[in-house]
Amino acid sequence: MAITGVEQESKVLANPTEKDVESSTPQSTPAPSELEPVVTFKTWIVVCFLSFGYGLCFWPVPTAAAVGTLVSADFGQPNAYVWFVPAWTISVTVSFMIGGANTDILGRRWFLVGGNLLCVVGHLIAGASKQTGNPNMITAGMALTGFGGGFCQMAAFALPELLPNKWRHIGIIIADGTVYFTILIAPITARYSYEFNNWEWNLYAPGIFQFISFLGLLFLYFPPAHPAGLPLMQALKKIDYLGIFFFTAGCVPVLIGIVWAGIYASSSAYVVASLVVGFAFLIAFGLWETYGGTPHPLAPTRIFAASWGRDFTAPALALSITNMFYYSSSILWPTMTTVFYTNGGADWVYATVLTLPQGVAICSGALGLFLFGSKIRHWRWQLVVSTFIVVLFGALLGLATPYNMGTMVAFLFISQTAFAWSVPLSIMLSQLGVQHKDLGISGGISGSLRFAGSAVATTVYQTIFNNEVTKWTPKLVVPAALKAGLDQSQTTELLSALGTSKLATSFSPAVVAAASEALKQAYCKGIFLVAMSSMGFGIVAIIACLLCKDVESKMTNTVSDDPVAALIVRCVLTL
Repeated sequence: MAITGVEQESKVLANPTEKDVESSTPQSTPAPSELEPVVTFKTWIVVCFLSFGYGLCFWPVPTAAAVGTLVSADFGQPNAYVWFVPAWTISVTVSFMIGGANTDILGRRWFLVGGNLLCVVGHLIAGASKQTGNPNMITAGMALTGFGGGFCQMAAFALPELLPNKWRHIGIIIADGTVYFTILIAPITARYSYEFNNWEWNLYAPGIFQFISFLGLLFLYFPPAHPAGLPLMQALKKIDYLGIFFFTAGCVPVLIGIVWAGIYASSSAYVVASLVVGFAFLIAFGLWETYGGTPHPLAPTRIFAASWGRDFTAPALALSITNMFYYSSSILWPTMTTVFYTNGGADWVYATVLTLPQGVAICSGALGLFLFGSKIRHWRWQLVVSTFIVVLFGALLGLATPYNMGTMVAFLFISQTAFAWSVPLSIMLSQLGVQHKDLGISGGISGSLRFAGSAVATTVYQTIFNNEVTKWTPKLVVPAALKAGLDQSQTTELLSALGTSKLATSFSPAVVAAASEALKQAYCKGIFLVAMSSMGFGIVAIIACLLCKDVESKMTNTVSDDPVAALIVRCVLTL
């Protein structure tokens, strides 16, 4: 039987001295912030289901990154993969903004429950593409999973509100727990399942587990249906429908245009038209949110302006930019392993093993914050230092050569460990920088910024890398090959044969060795420029961290200082 009202709060605890965070605050001398909280077993069950849904919706992303190019080639459409991950990112950016603010007036329950169900369908559609031979089904499945994932990832603020403020960083880590597992395991299972010709089960399996998460939330997660205290019809009238339209009509073309900028020339009509139309709608969105007078805007200016931006804008900006370093590393490290360390990816088992440092590092960073964050305290300085380390060692990846794998593993590990320490702190500071009634709004905005930044970073870094390698390849390969005995008339043929089996069969071993070594140096140039570009973004992130406010005074035993939040906790479970 679900807890349906405050009248059931008088239920006597088995232990009269127990202070259950699901129950009303007892009338006693200590203030709520002084009482040591007890989070019940039932609450932890819901916490786990929220975490499962949060992480499993992300599963297709590292899967597509690991085997997307191979699957596309098997389908006979080798370029289809370019839309796999962007389809997820674009969808999650839109759904985060739509869902964030509206969970504050419509409640979190059906967004989280429905999001998990959408992800289940998305997993199944993407997996079924193998039987149909249509890679567009993967794109469609990724888009649907991304849209549902935006709702699932609202667990990042639905989950911490079940826990005391002083445990909020732990709540965020738990919410991210399945994401860390996904980042660690999904690339490995994806490659193995591909090599054994059953890669569809790398999508079906998370769909099955996500369905379990859907059932768990459906039957156990019962927050208030209308946390703002409004009847359903009145709440529906307060939804910012025009804001949703402007944001969607602006965000989607802009992000599509950014992806096209990595495929076509920047002057292409595909790129120009998408960006012009998209930014026009985003400007309209900003004007509407500022001057439209809507009763419940998606992105109210008061949140951005609070304390001159130090309460919310600074940590949200830090989150968006720091998150880019996951994607820069996810471009640079696989490139290094393929080009430098695994003979062009021929040794796929060793290449799979080399995916582990990034995943293990992220898990280690999260565990470190979980264990030591509350002991270190000084939350703002933890954020500053961890972000500085992310930026420093992320930029040092630019020193990669074919001969310093150990050094690169160390730099990658340190950077990604700090990344997993920094991101939860950014989320925590952005949450604690707003009133609880605006928690959904802050989550929607910061989530959209986070994934929009990811989409921009992926395209910008990949474009920089490709352009730099293209520029340096003839400059380095041709002189090296000529020195090794290549005839001048064969230079064009040599350049077209690079990266293909034709290279070894059409040229002498000396020319092949010289050209291959020179090509690696061209890749070093591309890696260096991407790393330096990421450092430019990173400096902005460090400045944003320095501008954040410290939240030490808010890290108390209090679950929330808002009565609506207390009601959420009291009503969250079934008896």
